[in-house]
Amino acid sequence: MKMTRKHGLIATAVACVLTLAGAHAQVPDSVETRIGTLKFEHGYPTEETSRKLYDELDFQRAVQAFLWSFPAVSFESIRVGVKRDLGADLNDLVIADNFSDTKGVWLTANDTTIYGMVNVDLSKGPVVVEIPAGPAVGLIDDFWQRAISDVGLPGPDKGKGGKYLLLPPGFEGKVPKQGYYVLHGTMNNYNLLNRGLVQNGDIAAAVKLIKQMKVYPWSERKNPKPNKVISMSGPKMDTIPPDGIEYWARLSAFINNNPVHERDRFFMAMLKPLGIEKGKPFQPDARQTTILVDAAKVGHAMARNLLFNADQRISGATTFLGKNWHWVVLMKADQETDTYTQLDERLHYFYGAIYMSPAIGVKKAGPGAQYIQAFKDKDGNHFDGSKSYRLHVPANVPALAFWSLTLYDTETRSMIQNAGNDSARSGNEKLKANADGSVDLYFGPAGSAPAGSESNWIETVPGKGFYPFFRFYSPTAPLFAGTWTLPDVELVQ
Repeated sequence: MKMTRKHGLIATAVACVLTLAGAHAQVPDSVETRIGTLKFEHGYPTEETSRKLYDELDFQRAVQAFLWSFPAVSFESIRVGVKRDLGADLNDLVIADNFSDTKGVWLTANDTTIYGMVNVDLSKGPVVVEIPAGPAVGLIDDFWQRAISDVGLPGPDKGKGGKYLLLPPGFEGKVPKQGYYVLHGTMNNYNLLNRGLVQNGDIAAAVKLIKQMKVYPWSERKNPKPNKVISMSGPKMDTIPPDGIEYWARLSAFINNNPVHERDRFFMAMLKPLGIEKGKPFQPDARQTTILVDAAKVGHAMARNLLFNADQRISGATTFLGKNWHWVVLMKADQETDTYTQLDERLHYFYGAIYMSPAIGVKKAGPGAQYIQAFKDKDGNHFDGSKSYRLHVPANVPALAFWSLTLYDTETRSMIQNAGNDSARSGNEKLKANADGSVDLYFGPAGSAPAGSESNWIETVPGKGFYPFFRFYSPTAPLFAGTWTLPDVELVQ
């Protein structure tokens, strides 16, 4: 009896082992997947399946590389765009001396601020940036749009002006012990943005302040040449990241001019089979080109979805409880947390906007800036350029410097291009106010401005989607305490 039981246990164990071995050893002849039928012969993928799997592998990697690389390609596109359309080269000062023009396509630029912008390349050596004293808010970002420093009021000079010395990655030369704010660069490509704040309606003073900025090579510090100043007010230009193969060409150019950081090495491995490799020219073959072009289409669509539906993906997006306003900045300035790099959060911001600094998006009172945006009206419907809307702005807007409201085109994420060439209103303008100090703003197609409130109206474009973007410069405590809230935009019947 004992022997029989023992033999039975052994037989059962052997059967289990054989069953398990068979389960792991057998590969089905075909597998149905989201990319079609995958076929195998004796466990080997067929030639057709092998090609399909490699194409899908590279396509998936290309899409993820698109989402990862967008901030860098965005800044590279600014460098390319201002050089192509304005003739602005490195160290040239591009200034919105008559405010930004709606014909210029810039991610979330606005026509209520005097901008000054300069591209620099530290691969050519250290660069000096002189910031004049006065009411300006600026920053210096690398091409991943990570700030190396604020300048002006939120910077170490605190609006008193000063010289900033940008050193190339790994710089080993002598560094001055005084007279400069020394910044050790981790990349070669940097972009400087400075905003002249208009005070008491004095636009000329803000323009003069920005034009006093100086940018020059450290090697020319004893006798720097005057900067070439180029106006971006009026000319048509396009600075947003492109579609198709040109997107990848710009990414390749950026990679070849900058160090690869440890956090990005896996992405470099993903790009290598696609023809993008550091130190090599970008010359994709027909297969690589097809995959890259398709990946850019899907990447743009995914990024657009993340911008307009961030509340479905990223926690803390809603600004005011029960309202459709969302915080524009949902990431940290350095784009890092304790356990991961903020990939979705940074894509959400940089697909719709440009420039980041420690003074932007911080949820506390201070000399920086805070932004909110809405993609739906009070009834939960997306904005339509053929319809009319009203936004009630309560009195005492929590912005020590000033506030502004800009309408952006959903397609370009740039200012809507209307007949009046004006897509914004601000607290610096002479707006019609209500008895309690509040202001009603109106948006709608030509001819829809309410009588007597034309100064408070922005023309929209039928057939186009748009979204309102509200800025608080030097935000104050009521914005974050919830004691001041902005109502939803209402449809005017």
